[in-house]
Amino acid sequence: SAIIMYMVSKYVSEELPTATIIPITVNHKGKAYQEIFAKKVVNFCKKEFGPIFGDHQVSMNNMPEEYVTEQERLVNSLYKDREIYCHFVGITKNPPREIYSRWGYAGPADDRDTGVMRTTIRDNNKIFLPLINIDKKGVSELYQHFGLLDSLFPLTRSCEVFTEDFSSHCETQCWFCQERYWGFGRYI
Repeated sequence: SAIIMYMVSKYVSEELPTATIIPITVNHKGKAYQEIFAKKVVNFCKKEFGPIFGDHQVSMNNMPEEYVTEQERLVNSLYKDREIYCHFVGITKNPPREIYSRWGYAGPADDRDTGVMRTTIRDNNKIFLPLINIDKKGVSELYQHFGLLDSLFPLTRSCEVFTEDFSSHCETQCWFCQERYWGFGRYI
């Protein structure tokens, strides 16, 4: 999501300076890092690209099994209120199955292997998934291309372990840390 935010911000600042970007974050109860790290990325982009941002829209999901439902509720309400006219989703393609099957942790649905995303967000919304066919190695290449490996990348977090200490990633306890290391060769 961070690299998408960067690329969209760069495009808007250079090509559509009258457009406004509305950052959207849904916090997952027990994973308080989501808003913390999203704000770091938003602030980085604000410093880099200037006043092209509207208010950061943040919502809390209290039931783990309803996280996607809360994302959809927030996005749909922003469409309904005409706060947004399209939105971007940072889902990437899974690593090859022979790689992630060795990690021994449940990861995202295998639909990501084929680039298919199922959603119940209203059909008239404009959803863009620019990384759906790019895995984390490809995302790492984007960070390298824009020279962001030592500036933007350290502001992001992939770790999904429940904790209140966000000073490091779990490294080997969750699927997303394994994917991050596989793609970038480092955690931070």
